[in-house]
Amino acid sequence: MAGIDSIIDRILKDARESADARVARAEQDAEKLIAKKKDQAKEEEAKMLSDAQLVIDAQDKQNRASQNTKSQRRLLSERVAMIDEIVEEAKKRIRALSKEERLSMIADFVISSSEGEDGELIVSAQDKEAVTDAFLSDLSSKTGSKITLSDKAGDFDTGCILICGECEYNGTLEARVSDLDSDIRDCINQVLFTKK
Repeated sequence: MAGIDSIIDRILKDARESADARVARAEQDAEKLIAKKKDQAKEEEAKMLSDAQLVIDAQDKQNRASQNTKSQRRLLSERVAMIDEIVEEAKKRIRALSKEERLSMIADFVISSSEGEDGELIVSAQDKEAVTDAFLSDLSSKTGSKITLSDKAGDFDTGCILICGECEYNGTLEARVSDLDSDIRDCINQVLFTKK
C-alpha cells in the first residue's frame, strides 16, 4: 500500500502544484486586468476632464463674447446719446442767434433754393417783424425773381419756407437738421471718436 500512498501523494502534489500554478497565473492575469482597467479609467478620466475643460473654455469664450457685445452696445448707446445732446445743443444755439444772424441764414437758404422763380417767403413770428422791404428787395435782386413775404407767420421757431409755384422748399431748423441728420452725426462722430 505504500506504493499506492506514494502515487496518491504524487498525484495530490502534482494537483497542488498545478492548482498553485493556475492560481498564480490567475493572480497575474487579474493584476494585468486590474492594471489595464486602471489605465483605461485614467484615460477615461483624462478624456472627461479634457471634454469638461473644452465645455468650460467654450462657455468662457461665449461669456466673454457676450460681455464684449454688451460693452459695445453700451458704448454705442452712450455715443448716440452724446451725439443727440450735441445736436440738441446746436439747435438751441441756432434758435438763440441774433436777429441779423437769423436773417442772414434765411437769405442764404432763399438764394440757394430759388431757381429764378417768383416766391413767397414764410418766416416765424419772431422773424416776421425783422423782414423789411429792403431785405425782400435784396433777395429778389440776388435770386433774379420777385420774393414776397407771406401774410401768415410759420408754425416754427427758426428758419423759413419758400414757396415757388408748386414747389415748397423747407428751410426750417427742424427740416434742415432732419435733411442733414446723417451727415451731422457722421461729422460729430468723426470729431469726437476718431482716433488720431
